[in-house]
Order: sequence, then structure tokens, then C-alpha cells
Amino acid sequence: MNETINTMRAHRSIRTYTNDPIPQAHIDEAMLAGQAAATSSSVQPYCVLHITDGDKRQKIANLCGPQQKVHDCAAFFIICGDLRKHMLILERANKPYETGLEAFLVASIDASLFAQNFVLAFESLGYGTCYIGGLRNDLPAVDKLLGLPKGVMPFYGLCVGVPDESPTHRPRLAPDSVLYENQYPSDDETNASIDRYDKVYEQYLVDRGAKPATWSQAIAKKFSYAAREGLGAYFESKGADLH
Repeated sequence: MNETINTMRAHRSIRTYTNDPIPQAHIDEAMLAGQAAATSSSVQPYCVLHITDGDKRQKIANLCGPQQKVHDCAAFFIICGDLRKHMLILERANKPYETGLEAFLVASIDASLFAQNFVLAFESLGYGTCYIGGLRNDLPAVDKLLGLPKGVMPFYGLCVGVPDESPTHRPRLAPDSVLYENQYPSDDETNASIDRYDKVYEQYLVDRGAKPATWSQAIAKKFSYAAREGLGAYFESKGADLH
């Protein structure tokens, strides 16, 4: 173990924050760390919106659930795929911007690689973080609120601040249920690993005083219906080719 791994393994989603501000110097350092992440062919297809306007923050918080922590945390960021820069370069070169699904995948992958470095940098400085997938509840409304140009596509939000809570660690699947050598295991082996994890997950909920439930029950509930069905149409309206 080393300091870097300790920081990574200490990650918890923090949902309650103190009123302590984040110095701009810390944000700048986290940005540089985020940008140090790998990016395919150096295309860097992402950008970050730092939402400092209180009224906009509250409106976004309401669109996200509501999730009041979006307004109350010290800093709130929106991680976006950014194809706009590429579109402008092609426009200046008098060439058509023609891409397929690969460009959208690279944007989503590279933005997430950036975001994880960004988060780890903040956490190494003593801050807590929480990704906000609820931003995708109504992306057209978020888009309109922020006046985003074509090519800029919000993926998720990120709360950052000094933690005002001590959350427990939610157990993950065992490494041997995720890391396989040479081939994917049989369904029987996979089901057995799921059963083992169900017991660990249910005990975690019991220990924290929550209603007992297995991971399988949570997954069966979550993926028994299609969520946020308008996402494809929204991303295509922003210039993403999903074919």
C-alpha cells in the first residue's frame, strides 16, 4: 500500500458538507491533475463547467432530484463531453464534421477519465466528493439553463466540499468476481459469485440500520425498466452520432 492507493481506497460518496470554501488554488491543482489523465490521440473531448451562480445552482439542484447538496456544497461542477472545439476546427478547415459513435464514446470515456483524476486530486487534499447522475433527469432543461452550444453535452455533476459526515464504505464485488483470466466465467460461476456478494451486501445494510436487501434485489429493481429514455435524442440534438 502507498499514499495514492490509500486515497483511492478511502473514497466514499459525501453528501453533507461544511460551509468551508475551496481555495481557487486547489481547484486549479485538481484541474491540472484531471487533465493529466489519458486522452485518446490527445483529442481532449471534455470540458468542466464550474457553477458558481447561486440561482443556477438551486435550479440545477431541483432538476437533479431535487438534491439540495448540489446547491449547498462548496463547489459544484458539471462534467461535459466537448465536441464543440472539434466542430470549430473542422469549420475553420472548411471540412464537414462527420463522425460516428466512436467520437461520442471517446468523449464519454475521456471525460470520465478526467473526472476520476479530478476527484482523486480533491480527495487527496482532504475534500469529499459525490457524482450526480441525477443531472441527466432533464438534460434539455439543464442545457437551456446554461445556454450550451451545439457539441457541449453534460454527462453528470460533481459536488465537492469539506465533509460533514463519516459515511461507511459500501462493499464492492470481490476482485475475483470482476477480474478474470483469459475468458469470462460460466453463468454458474457468475451466479455463485453474485450469491456470495448478496450476503455481504445485505449484511452491510443491516449493520448501518437500513432495510435489509440483497444486491440482486436492487439490480432487479433498477434495470427492470428503461430510465431517462430521452437521452439518445438529446445527445443527437447536440451533434453526437450514435450510429
